[in-house]
Amino acid sequence: MNWFVRVLIHGTLFHGSLATIRPVISYRALDIGLGPVWLGVFSAAFSLLPLFVAIPIGRWVDLHDERPAYLTGSVLVTASAVGLTFAYTPWAIMLCAAAAGVGLILSMVAAQAMIANRSPRSTFDSRFGLFALAGSMGQLLGPLLLSGLAATEPASLTATAFIGTAIAAALSLVALIGMPAPERRQRASADGTPPRRQRVVDVLREPGIIPAILASLMVLAAIDVTIVYLPAFGEERGISAATVSLLLAVRAAASVVSRAFLGMAVARAGRHAVLFASLVLSAVCVASLSIPMPVWGLAVALAVAGLGLGIGQPLTMAWVADAAAPEARGTAMALRMSGNHLGQTILPLAAGAVAGGLGVTAIFATFGAGLAATAAAMRRPRPRAR
Repeated sequence: MNWFVRVLIHGTLFHGSLATIRPVISYRALDIGLGPVWLGVFSAAFSLLPLFVAIPIGRWVDLHDERPAYLTGSVLVTASAVGLTFAYTPWAIMLCAAAAGVGLILSMVAAQAMIANRSPRSTFDSRFGLFALAGSMGQLLGPLLLSGLAATEPASLTATAFIGTAIAAALSLVALIGMPAPERRQRASADGTPPRRQRVVDVLREPGIIPAILASLMVLAAIDVTIVYLPAFGEERGISAATVSLLLAVRAAASVVSRAFLGMAVARAGRHAVLFASLVLSAVCVASLSIPMPVWGLAVALAVAGLGLGIGQPLTMAWVADAAAPEARGTAMALRMSGNHLGQTILPLAAGAVAGGLGVTAIFATFGAGLAATAAAMRRPRPRAR
């Protein structure tokens, strides 16, 4: 089986698991009587430890091989889902969330470095778009299955959902079995010349790296607060768990659509113009969630937000891969994900404080403003942003 097909299959199953774990953690927290502040704490636990291990993982991948990190990440997510099945205390939930976060960083740094190292530069936008699309398919299928489960077995929702995510994460490992070794490393080993090791500061100095990291951070944070706080938002508005899961699926489905046509959009308008437009669109729609509206209005807002938010991650992946030196792509991808996890650590805690004082709806207005500020900062093209 082609290595890129394996990456896409793994991505669908892996992200399907994570897309289910995150909101179900929120429901578990609400079930045991924890408030919105704890939702931010658990989201930060998912991101804090990965923040410290991302760069060492990226540097290791640059010097060795992507495959061990890829496999280990899936193992950790599987173990986290199994552990969450039996986790009914805040500390147990935090531990499992942290393990899932490390699993995510391991697999995603390895996957993104693999795509960058094994693909022609001219295919970066389309291949990262397809990679992100596979993740969106998982993010779509996970909430849909969760919605069906909530409609049929609400009393046993969390335990059954965690078991299902463990099975999906375990199946993602199958796609990685027999993954071929990278040709680039085979050639380096044959002639005895190891790849040149770049300093982290040198990677950050590459034109376009820092703007791409900042844009990626804000987009992912907006996606995260939607996933994490929509269950609490539904509780405030009297919206059922099944309906909330369908709303999450609507957002994911819209991201699938935007990512499917990403390569065509970039070829027509350019990478910077497409990213700027997606940030503006996302800002308006995320902020609109704070306005009272019927469920169908929420679905429309989340669908349009999904179109915009779906573009941000693959475009910043392609941007970073294009800007980084070939021997430092793993490190560059790790820096991008470190930025993501820094945002996932700090911003959900701030969101929890906002929710505790002003209510959950204020979170969406705040993050809409953050997306607008990011768009304003990127209104002019940057070097090497096509």
